[in-house]
Amino acid sequence: MTSGRLAGKTAIVTGAAAGIGKNIAATFVREGAQVVVADMDESAGAAVAAELAGAGFCRFISTDVSVPESVAALVDQTL
Repeated sequence: MTSGRLAGKTAIVTGAAAGIGKNIAATFVREGAQVVVADMDESAGAAVAAELAGAGFCRFISTDVSVPESVAALVDQTL
């Protein structure tokens, strides 16, 4: 059972295509957040977003956090 404590919130989770980032994204979706999966690995990131979308709102945006313009585009697309 979840508390829904993140309902109405939007979260960007970087590195969410695998591992800890994926688990954080899954937890946020379960708690009601709208989640953006941000990662350089397009196929894995899109797969995670598709998997999590069944439990709530989740989308993928390809992002390289080492490139400031990529991060700016991520924020612009999220807002």
